[in-house]
Amino acid sequence: MYSETVLSEQRTLWRSVGGSAAAIPADGCVDLIVRSEQVLLCGPQTRVIHAPADDVHPTVGLRLEAGTAHRILPVALCELRDQVVELRAVLGSEGVVLHDLMMRASNTSRPDLTLPPMLVDQEEPWAAAARRLARTGASAREAARALDWSERTLRRRMLESFGYGYSTLVRIERACRARSLLQRGLSPADVSAMTGYADQPHLTREFARMVGVTPAQFSKAAKRSTLLPSGSSTVA
Repeated sequence: MYSETVLSEQRTLWRSVGGSAAAIPADGCVDLIVRSEQVLLCGPQTRVIHAPADDVHPTVGLRLEAGTAHRILPVALCELRDQVVELRAVLGSEGVVLHDLMMRASNTSRPDLTLPPMLVDQEEPWAAAARRLARTGASAREAARALDWSERTLRRRMLESFGYGYSTLVRIERACRARSLLQRGLSPADVSAMTGYADQPHLTREFARMVGVTPAQFSKAAKRSTLLPSGSSTVA
């Protein structure tokens, strides 16, 4: 069973009990995960991740929305992209507070957590604007112009705050929209045309990389109501 507790606009605590192995779609987020008595750091997720089944203990995680983890984690997020590492091995003594926080969250029967000051929402306005622009499919040049930056500055700021470039954010948002439309029953051909993919084969390739299944497989699962959880829910 999978459940979520929304702590704030940018922080979500999730819990998986008895979950089977699953493909977790790319969401661009960073997760702190407690699994097998370890606290793991799942770096910015830009591709599908195949997660194992839960062990005898629940898997508990804290999802940090895209672009909001860099002030909490004193590491280069771009170096942790699509990786799962032990938190203290990466942060050392700087990770003690987060480690203890996650261990306390995992030891409660109900997912509940009071956010300490370091985890309170602190999104930079430009990051929110970048996400909005990515959802519209705006190019990197258009996004840089909207932010009154050069493309080089946009790339540097994206790597620092998100851990990946703006074009990757566009791909993540586009795949998310495609999932939503397919879930509503639209055909892959229609979804391809509506979401900016070059053609249906392009949609199929990108969707498989981001979601782990083809659009046709996803649509079939949607009809059976067996869709995979969104976000980095059971990664570890």
